[in-house]
Amino acid sequence: MKIEALFISDVHLGSKGSNAEQVLNVLKQYQPNYLFLVGDIIDGWLLKRKFRWPQSHTNVIRKIMSYSKNGTKVIYLPGNHDEFAREYLDLNFGNIEIHNEYIWNNTYITHGDLYDGVVKLKWLGILGSIGYDFAISIDRRLKKLGYKRSLSKFLKDKVKEAVKFITSFEEELCRQGIKHNCKTVMCGHIHHPEDKLIDGVRYLNCGDWIENNSYIIYNDNEYTVIKG
Repeated sequence: MKIEALFISDVHLGSKGSNAEQVLNVLKQYQPNYLFLVGDIIDGWLLKRKFRWPQSHTNVIRKIMSYSKNGTKVIYLPGNHDEFAREYLDLNFGNIEIHNEYIWNNTYITHGDLYDGVVKLKWLGILGSIGYDFAISIDRRLKKLGYKRSLSKFLKDKVKEAVKFITSFEEELCRQGIKHNCKTVMCGHIHHPEDKLIDGVRYLNCGDWIENNSYIIYNDNEYTVIKG
């Protein structure tokens, strides 16, 4: 399906919880003019602790590179987990560009961690990342025993809701949109797909590929949040 733009965030390649196969299936469905990688595509924090990289994760990277070779403009906006890419900000690699923030179609796009007061305490963020990955491992074992409730989702929801409350994350993103003269903002980071109006600004969140398997497309002059 040919579309104007595809937006994905928080794939966390390198983590146990990354649903890389589903990501690849979605990438195969579309032929976008623009592909926006809205941060935390690779989980650099976890890879530093313990390298884990199955073939399915390589396949996602290969598909992204294939996009760029076949004319799709790839805009990579690193997040806190793949902040290593920020060493190459504003550089172009063929059809791939790396930016902290980007304005496209009157939309201010950024991962979101730059406006999350808690994540700036890096040690706390790394501790949370390790704890979340451990919770996913527990989840896998509980599901084999027949338990349906997700411990990792419960912990993530509680922690992220607290972060959002303390920092007024969504409101701050919308303030940034106004600051940049944009009527729409888009981010990831808090793993919660969303589409709503805040103070006259449309707030869009791509969600994640751990729990929600969600993404956003832009086609026929409209953004659509799609949940797996």
